[in-house]
Amino acid sequence: MSEKRSTGHDRAFLRRLMLVVDGSQLSDEAAYFAFRLASRLECELEAVYSVDTATMDYLLQMHIFVSEERDDFEQAIAEKGRNYLERVKRLAEASGVDVDTKILRGRFHQTILDYARMTQADAIILGGWGDSRGHAKDTFSVERELIMKFAERPVFVIKTRRPTAPGRY
Repeated sequence: MSEKRSTGHDRAFLRRLMLVVDGSQLSDEAAYFAFRLASRLECELEAVYSVDTATMDYLLQMHIFVSEERDDFEQAIAEKGRNYLERVKRLAEASGVDVDTKILRGRFHQTILDYARMTQADAIILGGWGDSRGHAKDTFSVERELIMKFAERPVFVIKTRRPTAPGRY
C-alpha cells in the first residue's frame, strides 16, 4: 500500500488556531507554542480572552455583588484581558507572527467552545494549570477540563515552561 504525498492543497491540516489567554505564566508558554505552530504551518492565529460573566452573575444572585459592583468588576476584568491580549500581540510581533485578538463574554468554557465553532478554528491552545502533583479544583481548572471534555476539535494543553528563551519562530 503506497501513501500519496501532499501536493500543497491540503498542506496544512491546521489552518486556523485559537489561543486562549488568561495572563498566567503557562498562558504565555501556550502563546509561544501557538506562535511556533502558526509560523511552521503558515496558519491563522487568533488570541481570545474570556470574561467569565456567568460567575459574576452568580455572585450578583448570591448578593455578594450589587449591580454596580458587578458592572465595575466586569469592566476591570475586560481591561485586564485587553492588556493580556496586547501583550500577546507584542510577543507575537517579536516572534514574526500575526495574531488577531478578541474579548469574549459569558461562561468561560462555553464562550471558548462556541467561538471556536463559529470561527471554524481547527484547534484550541491553552495553558495548563497546577503542578506535577495535580491541581486544585478551582473554577478555572474546572472550566479548562470542560473545554477538553466538550471540544469538537483538538485541544493543545501546554503544561511546561520553555527550556530556552523565545526567539524568532
